[in-house]
Amino acid sequence: MDTLNIKGLNVSTRIGVYAWEQRINQQLLIDISIDADFSSCQEDLAKTLDYEALCRSVTGYVESKSFQLIETVANEVAELIKKQFTPSQVTVGISKPHAIKNAQNIQVIVRR
Repeated sequence: MDTLNIKGLNVSTRIGVYAWEQRINQQLLIDISIDADFSSCQEDLAKTLDYEALCRSVTGYVESKSFQLIETVANEVAELIKKQFTPSQVTVGISKPHAIKNAQNIQVIVRR
């Protein structure tokens, strides 16, 4: 099995459970991993995963909404990818850098 990995897709959205967090945009980093079979793509974009289209779709979706929890972002991004790109399996990691003062990063990972 082959894998497409997208690391650190940088998006800006309103995220958080506190009222002040919903008034500002915050950075999220999104990691996406999709298992696929690339053996027959033969230099034809139509026979593989268009990662540019996938990144545009995910970025547009996340930036157009507000969320309270990164768990919700992870679930909704995974469902969006499953619906639009129909992979058999997708793993989505959502990182919220600087969410906790003394932690470098907080990340949630879902597999669907």
